[in-house]
Amino acid sequence: MARDLALRGVDVILLERGDFCNGASGGNHGMLHSGARYAVKDPHSAANCATESRVLRRIAPYCIEDCGGIFVSLPEDDPSYAERFERACKATGVVFSALTDQEAKAIEPDLSPDVRSAFQVNDASLDPFALVLGNIESAREAGAKVLNYQIVQSFKVGRSGVDEVLYRDAMTGEVEKVKPEVVVNAAGAWAGELAAMARVKLEVQVDKGSMVVIDGHHTRGLVNRLRPPANGDIVVPSHSATIIGTTSMAMSRPGPAVATKEEARELSLQTARMCPSIANGRAVRAYAGIRALSPSAAGREASRGFQVVEHSRQGVDNLVSILGGKLTTYRLMAEKAADLACRALGSTRLGRTAQTPICEEGTEPHMEGSLQMYSRRIWRKYGPGREKVLAACSQRSRGAEVACSCEQVLLGEMEHFAAHPDVRALSDLTRRTRAGMGYCQSGMCAMEALSTLAARTEQDPKRMLEDFLSERWKGVYPVLEGDQLRQEVMKRYLLTGTYQLSIREARS
Repeated sequence: MARDLALRGVDVILLERGDFCNGASGGNHGMLHSGARYAVKDPHSAANCATESRVLRRIAPYCIEDCGGIFVSLPEDDPSYAERFERACKATGVVFSALTDQEAKAIEPDLSPDVRSAFQVNDASLDPFALVLGNIESAREAGAKVLNYQIVQSFKVGRSGVDEVLYRDAMTGEVEKVKPEVVVNAAGAWAGELAAMARVKLEVQVDKGSMVVIDGHHTRGLVNRLRPPANGDIVVPSHSATIIGTTSMAMSRPGPAVATKEEARELSLQTARMCPSIANGRAVRAYAGIRALSPSAAGREASRGFQVVEHSRQGVDNLVSILGGKLTTYRLMAEKAADLACRALGSTRLGRTAQTPICEEGTEPHMEGSLQMYSRRIWRKYGPGREKVLAACSQRSRGAEVACSCEQVLLGEMEHFAAHPDVRALSDLTRRTRAGMGYCQSGMCAMEALSTLAARTEQDPKRMLEDFLSERWKGVYPVLEGDQLRQEVMKRYLLTGTYQLSIREARS
């Protein structure tokens, strides 16, 4: 949204409650939808996904792994669904092709021998952290002011709209205010609460979705179950891992989203029916995100489309709210909301984000020495900021040393982002570099990460480390079984006993 409006020449300030990607923008499975998943039940969403998938491949190829995908059915699935799937894909513009058993096996060798029918589609794996951060940098380059850790405290509402927004820095407590011409409410599951500050009512259906991270790649591309969307029917290869998902559970109100042991077991059981090797894989983490859905239905029955709402009929002329949608359709959602915001401003400028790359492809520089083997990954990983990250790795004395072996993150990457004003906690460093997201869940790199950030902040280093490890533990706890449980107990003992750290208990 900030990027879209800034590219139209609008003066923009974006206030993010936590860190970027700390909520639903990061709490997803990173699937770039072809539209096939929704073709039968939600054709409008399917058509939008099919179109926007092509747009994102054009404007943000740096964060997309175009690995393709397949849909497969098992004996217990409705055999008539395949025919309905074909008709729906044709009607919504979703590209697909039917596969024989041999062709499906050639694409995905680990498929279950029980697979009855299969279709190939244009799904892809997308890094949501890299996409969001790329949008932020592009928005700033276009003139937008983008701030994280800013909590909106109140609106001052005048005769026809919001006259003033009061917001507080979550870290320092410093309070600021802005006098907006237009306010866009893009608070996701909390959009209803923000609307209430403007004395208007906005119905939001809140739904939790949980996912599990399995170490290593168990598929070459995405694998989907050929049935109506349900729990445990998506497998997504992502970086050094495989993400399986998702669940759907209605919530009475937005709040902390925590995956449960029961959800983790169900997801592993269901996805292993399609890809048996998942049953023997090491689950390293479970996490959850909160969806803001249309209030017309709950859970799987709710559309995955989006709504843009003007509140002028409720007496607030300069407030626009946006609800729903998918990661795949984020750009289109922002464009439609920006259209309304510009109309309220009296501007006729059109959106440019469908044609304007987030960053130019450019030519990857030739690196010397040990950095040469990492430069390609860094070039594709960081989009708009890649030249600065490569410079940090090549010009600093220890920049080319590996700081996180699981994700092959270099110390120069950590040091570059540790010096960025947006990075105010260890988890912020993880979201930007992936350090701590891999096999050991920061067991081997937490101290290295702390050393890069502690010197650049006035916060208590011990408290920073405890907060970070508690957050990691929250994701590890739901997947602990057998040998892994014993290993984690030993790691926890070393941290709490030897290092005298206080790690908060996780309960799900």
